[in-house]
Amino acid sequence: MNPRKAIAIVFCMSVGFSSITMESGFSAVKAGAACTKVGQSSVISGKKFTCIKIGKKLQWNNGVVVQSPKPTNSPTAQLSGHDLVVSQVSANWDSWRKKSTSNYTPIKLIVQPGYDSAWGGASKTSDLLISTFVANGYSLFQEPIAVFGDTEEWLATTGKPIACGRSVPEQPLGIYCGHIQLGYGYFVLNAQQNEKFAGKTLTPSQINTLNYMVAHDVATMFELQAQYGTAIYDGSKNQIPAWIREGFVQLFAALAITDSNPQKKTYFDSFASSNLIEGFPKSLCVKTLQDFESKDRNWGGSCMSSQNFYAVELLVARHGGLDALFKFVSQFGVSNDWTSAFKSAFGISREDFYTEWYDYLKIPQGNRPALTPPAPVVHS
Repeated sequence: MNPRKAIAIVFCMSVGFSSITMESGFSAVKAGAACTKVGQSSVISGKKFTCIKIGKKLQWNNGVVVQSPKPTNSPTAQLSGHDLVVSQVSANWDSWRKKSTSNYTPIKLIVQPGYDSAWGGASKTSDLLISTFVANGYSLFQEPIAVFGDTEEWLATTGKPIACGRSVPEQPLGIYCGHIQLGYGYFVLNAQQNEKFAGKTLTPSQINTLNYMVAHDVATMFELQAQYGTAIYDGSKNQIPAWIREGFVQLFAALAITDSNPQKKTYFDSFASSNLIEGFPKSLCVKTLQDFESKDRNWGGSCMSSQNFYAVELLVARHGGLDALFKFVSQFGVSNDWTSAFKSAFGISREDFYTEWYDYLKIPQGNRPALTPPAPVVHS
């Protein structure tokens, strides 16, 4: 260590007194030594001495220890990349959850006789999500319902009276009227086609999948309602880009699962540990976000399904939070112009976001797909 210590003298003129800060090499400043001006102060070796008047003399007091300010460690200060995004989204979700309300209509789960009781347990995660949506000002005007069974006959008999009179099932799984989730048990569990679940106990992995899928489609119900505003959903409006729609509901379902599974640190831990999403992408998928600007949902693999989640996650973290997702959908519902609604809601253009997305993935410039004109809206 250099024995010659630097001397720093700072004069601060304020209301008739000065303050001096210096190193301990300044020997004139010590307890009991003479000083020249009442109120003058000096910090020496971690102690602050002040010039005081005792009788007719001015001298330095005994000094008080100055506590060095402890560095404040922001939760996100040392995070970067996807970890930082997860932290930011989690903080936003926490603010949503703090508004929690008990004044909401819970989901009605109807399952074919003989189904494991775990099917009814899927209401826990979905009700948590519903209560959070409602608490933050997003409503579903009709009762949310999920109907699952093994046979077309049972599904048609049970579901048709509440599924807007539609012939069911028209596809393995459908959301009718914006508030009905109706389909075969095997489909919602990603099981083999025509596998039966009456009399069968679900595995922990199947229970995780079930909880996620029911919450996923509840989020879709609210997404549709936001697009329709105060009108009852009838399926007549155009669809927002598939990657935003799917990423929107994936993210909210993952957030709801977090609170239903407190053993995990983050919503992403819960999501990934349940094998419901592929790890953070290290390269571009075969089909990119631009390929899913229409209603196309032919993901063709977990990479293309997962990129929706990571892209919407990035939007939420950097561009307006969870409320911006609803703002985008509601504005599109009015304008039918997704690119203008995108820029208005998220504060960034479609083109600039795609550039940011490639930067986020650390894709070299030469490997990035060319930006193409936005796909026109398509009826769902």
